[in-house]
Amino acid sequence: MVGKRILNYQIISLLGEGGMGSVYKAYDLQLERYVAIKIIKPKLLKDPIFVERFRIEAKNQAKLNHPNIVTVYGFIETREATGFVMEYVDGSTISQLITTYGRLDLIYSLRVLQQVLLAIDYAHSMGFVHRDLKPSNIIIDRNGIAKIMDFGISKSLNENQRITRVGFNIGTIHYMSPEQIKGLEPSPQTDIYSLGITLYEMLSGSPPFTSKSDYEIYEAHLKMIPGKLSETFPEIPNEVDDLILSALNKSNKKNFLNAYEFRSSIEQLIFNLPLLVSRPSVNQSQTTSISQKKTRSANFIVAFIVLLTVLIIGLSYVLVEKFIIKEKISSSSENESEVNYLSNENYFSAQWQVVTTNIPANLNTIALIGSNIIVGGSNGVVLLSKNNGQSFSRINFNEKVDIHSSTNISGKVLLTTSDGRIFLLDEKGKIIQSIKLIDENLLSTDIKDKIYICGSDGIILKSEKSKLNFEKINSPDKNTLFDIIELDNSSFITCGWNGSVYKTTNDGLNFRESKLSQSYLKKLFFINQFLGFVGGADGNLFKTTDTGESWTKVKINTIATINDIIFVNQKTGYIVTSDGELFISENSGEDWLKVSLNIKSSLNKVLVLNNGLIFLIGNNGLILKNKI
Repeated sequence: MVGKRILNYQIISLLGEGGMGSVYKAYDLQLERYVAIKIIKPKLLKDPIFVERFRIEAKNQAKLNHPNIVTVYGFIETREATGFVMEYVDGSTISQLITTYGRLDLIYSLRVLQQVLLAIDYAHSMGFVHRDLKPSNIIIDRNGIAKIMDFGISKSLNENQRITRVGFNIGTIHYMSPEQIKGLEPSPQTDIYSLGITLYEMLSGSPPFTSKSDYEIYEAHLKMIPGKLSETFPEIPNEVDDLILSALNKSNKKNFLNAYEFRSSIEQLIFNLPLLVSRPSVNQSQTTSISQKKTRSANFIVAFIVLLTVLIIGLSYVLVEKFIIKEKISSSSENESEVNYLSNENYFSAQWQVVTTNIPANLNTIALIGSNIIVGGSNGVVLLSKNNGQSFSRINFNEKVDIHSSTNISGKVLLTTSDGRIFLLDEKGKIIQSIKLIDENLLSTDIKDKIYICGSDGIILKSEKSKLNFEKINSPDKNTLFDIIELDNSSFITCGWNGSVYKTTNDGLNFRESKLSQSYLKKLFFINQFLGFVGGADGNLFKTTDTGESWTKVKINTIATINDIIFVNQKTGYIVTSDGELFISENSGEDWLKVSLNIKSSLNKVLVLNNGLIFLIGNNGLILKNKI
């Protein structure tokens, strides 16, 4: 197969082989980019069950659009081969890293699993359980980004037919959950269990249950508890054992209920790790000498003092956040009426109201069109409210695509979608025009003097506002660009996957790159020509006061992904995150106060109306409403 050409793909090398087929690195001669192509084994083409399973793998993975999931571009079926084309990731799998290094660093392993759980939480919210999570299905690219591969036996929670066979994949039995072994229906705990096994192997170098007999491995999954890593590796604290056991608990009574809980526990563990690793082990030999016992006692005293100090600092932080930061905001206010704007517990007029939608889709974008509100989401969901957001009804959109952005253009709404199309809707949600622009995921739009759109593969499109005559313009990066904003005529800024912000003053002929983060940057917002913000993964937030020529980091109390930033005036701004957090600033983004919402779903967008109504939208059909 190496050296052959299939359609517009030149096969370059073999990347790996599995039970269903082989994966090749190829070059797309049309789009001039590297891709990976998974080709089914010829002998399996005669088996309709395997062919259907292969198609479902492509279809399921194509429905999932997430930075930590390998993207599927399309399906191919020729005389030479049947397969699907997907994103090429230049990196190493966890399995390869374990083979190279024996076992992996604790903090590195936790950070990787943190990323994986972000993706799995998203997949579960879309109705899919992976069912085959293991070290060989998690790849780390050159920038340290973890990506999940191979949804070959993924299961839709809404799917009735069964076409997979438990235990088909060689080696998968080491990561099988008890419900898989028993032949029960999969659930989110299925993936959580497999990731608990994966974490164990990352830290120890091998899975907890190994045997020459498949039966004994099955029995171990059903009945045994893995040995404590802290007893074998003194540098691993007991809390890591507790974390793994919460993922592997046989009774399910103490299991993590979902991927969000698992990830939250990991993040809490990462935060406490400096204190935990400095704590002396309780498993040391009982024959320790008197001098060693004195040293141990001293260490306990030091640890106690450190813990007490941390508690005092934590209490101080709460007090600072509650009083001193608010006092700072108050003292900097020019108008006395604004003094208690943030510190007042009644910043919002009432409790947050959950607007019932009964739509399980992820809601990605919201816009005000005339007197109506339009919301767009995954799988072609479009909602309309004609009564100030008191209720939303689904309109007949009839397009099974993910809607990523919505922008008001001359009293109409412009939607961008995952299949490279744009839709123009009127105030009532009726489709006026549909245009196929490109075979890429269109993620964000900005409309001022012109219309700019950015998306996957570094795509940037430009059009006049009146004609919708889009043309592709030069891009600074071939990775995904998440957001774009026009500064003035021929000047714009974009940000994306590799943690950089790019600025051009000549419509893309030249770009100035500002590398700000090792994690992706997702959202841009400019208050005025000079003052702007960019936020992204790991709670990274940066500010510019010189039109993007230089950037400084802004403190914000989160490690979640910043999904949206908006300012409604020069001073008042809002931020929402993937952990369901809302932050408010009343001093032009200098300080950000976290508002408790008590939700666990990702929040994706904010809309504030002139009458003071504020809407937050998020995953699983979530719409929250309040009034400032």
